[in-house]
Amino acid sequence: MIFTSFSTTIISIAAMAGVAIASNNLIINPMGLPCSPSNSQGCSAGIKGWNNDNDFIYDCGSSGVIDAYEACSCKGCCHVDPDLGLEC
Repeated sequence: MIFTSFSTTIISIAAMAGVAIASNNLIINPMGLPCSPSNSQGCSAGIKGWNNDNDFIYDCGSSGVIDAYEACSCKGCCHVDPDLGLEC
């Protein structure tokens, strides 16, 4: 009975370690996320867990998904400048 509990514990620890290792390979960024209107640019307040939740500027492609972006180094700083366009 002790052997069964010990084996179950070892298997559980190995499974948790595998999940932790696999989750490090996840790359979260704005590329490919839905956006609107198509063929436009915009500012976003950030994505939880990416770029320290800072803002980013994006290009919304013709298919309604983000096809380019630029990360900002601040929160709440992305805005439209009449002369320069979008900036952080």
